[in-house]
Amino acid sequence: MVNITFQKSACPGGECIGTVPAGSTILQAAIAAGVHLQSACGGKGTCGKCRVILPPEYRSEPLPEEKKFLSDEQIRNGIVLACKRHVQEDMAITLIQQKDVYDRKTQLEKADRRHALSPYVHKYDVNVSTPTITDQRSDWERLMAELPESHSIFRFNRRVAAKLPGILRGVSSHVTAVTAGDEILAVETGDTRDRFYGLAIDIGTTTIVVYLMNLNDGKVVARGALTNPQQGAGADVLSRIAYTADHPGGLSQLQSLVVEGLNHIISDLCREKEINSEQIYQAVVVGNTTMSHLFLGIDPTYLATAPFIPGFRQTVSLKASELGLNILGDGIVTILPIVAGYVGSDTIGVMLSGQIDTLKGIHLLLDIGTNGEMVLVGKGRILTCSTAAGPTFEGAGVKYGMRAADGAIERVRISDDVELGVIGKETEKVRGICGSGLIEAVSEMFRVGIITSEGRMITAESDIAKLSPALQERIIADTGGREFVLAWKDQTVSGENVTITQKDIRGLQLAKGAILAGIRVLMAHLEVSPEDIEMIHLAGAFGNYISRESALGIGLLPQVPLAKIQSIGNAAGNGAQMALLSTIEMAKANQYALVTEHIELSADKLFQDEFLEALALG
Repeated sequence: MVNITFQKSACPGGECIGTVPAGSTILQAAIAAGVHLQSACGGKGTCGKCRVILPPEYRSEPLPEEKKFLSDEQIRNGIVLACKRHVQEDMAITLIQQKDVYDRKTQLEKADRRHALSPYVHKYDVNVSTPTITDQRSDWERLMAELPESHSIFRFNRRVAAKLPGILRGVSSHVTAVTAGDEILAVETGDTRDRFYGLAIDIGTTTIVVYLMNLNDGKVVARGALTNPQQGAGADVLSRIAYTADHPGGLSQLQSLVVEGLNHIISDLCREKEINSEQIYQAVVVGNTTMSHLFLGIDPTYLATAPFIPGFRQTVSLKASELGLNILGDGIVTILPIVAGYVGSDTIGVMLSGQIDTLKGIHLLLDIGTNGEMVLVGKGRILTCSTAAGPTFEGAGVKYGMRAADGAIERVRISDDVELGVIGKETEKVRGICGSGLIEAVSEMFRVGIITSEGRMITAESDIAKLSPALQERIIADTGGREFVLAWKDQTVSGENVTITQKDIRGLQLAKGAILAGIRVLMAHLEVSPEDIEMIHLAGAFGNYISRESALGIGLLPQVPLAKIQSIGNAAGNGAQMALLSTIEMAKANQYALVTEHIELSADKLFQDEFLEALALG
């Protein structure tokens, strides 16, 4: 075994250590260390994202994949691809700083929505009678007698009973009993009803978001987020499924990574708000089907191939201690139900947040990320499907693509020249382009005639001559074909031009074509047209930041008036909040999962024709 030390400021003490067998890759060591190293392709060497710096004594001639993705200057500085470099002995690796705009995602939340409060967990302030020689009831019986419900309702909890004698004979017999359904979760000394918390958790393929909720008033106490630590195994769910299948212990490894990531957020939130994590009594979790399986440690292998059958679909509740989640050990962790292999509990969360039972007319709800889930509601029916849009919308698979972080191009306007909006400070240099920026860039390039409706970048000198001199200069030739320069090298962190390539455009076409085709299939099954749609609801961080004009400009959405498109924030996470705070909403989640009609696009004859037609821009 060898120990690989990753040096970065985010690690305690400035470093993390991954222990792996000799011959493993640096990427495998990073995953073992819990280091958040970006790898869109899951270690296949096809994305060029997993860049690290080797110490001088271990540098050697660049590999073919490194020559493809790295500049000469980067190679001279010791930058290599972690997935292609194998380690035979202990060494220290320097990580290249990767900034993530977690605040960007959490800031998209609207003002706290008030939910009807009827949580599953309750707290009761009770005074337990003192035992006497004439009162021979057990401590457990005397506690049960003081609770509002009959003592026969509550099951015996050995862990609670083990501490009960000491608590009741301590400072006072005045205690607070914490209950959930037919179980006592905890007994606490004194009146602790003012300290009553739960978690709503959204496990996204790219980002994990946690909301600390006050169960007394339903308000969000604090929010926290981080990049999903599983990303070293790939940017999309198929890559992570393959990782669990190809690596012994891979499933356990990915489960541990997501639980450790959640515990990191929980620790930060509790420290920030001076809250004891033992007074967090419930967590409600949403995520796509693969993320839910990985969180529970359930084999996701068979989600990757037809007929895409999940290991479970129903609501699952278990103790926090079974998962290693750092809240009350007997706290309840509930994963909302799944609809199908690629329509998970996050979509159920979107339905809850969108309050689909109150909608009138035809409504389309979209949650676009590494997968595209869509829900069409109307005529007394709920139809849903999912498309494998790939990670393009998250910036992966794009030459200069990146997550929505500081330095990412998120806005593009083209007139006589190019104007860019970059995440971060006004002086921030360009690092790459995120999904919303890519959509705007392609939409603008199509609008001004740099690319055709078929997605081809113009090559004829007569067509190029119609553009302004500044735009003509931005069309350059590279070994892989034509590219369009968004940011010149003096504007970038890397010192190289940040461009849009023909391959980037094709990737976006495939992703947006899959989304639009899926929508059209749902509309065909419900026998409605774009004119019938009352509103399109865009969920998630991507939906919140995408330009409606650009989405329509490239043909990502059905052609409807702009006024019929609205962003609804992190609807999946908000749905988790609603289910946490209300047993009524939890019951709705279960009902939605039962009545939703899932359309499996791979088996639908209409999808392929719609997909080919939907590839065109505009």
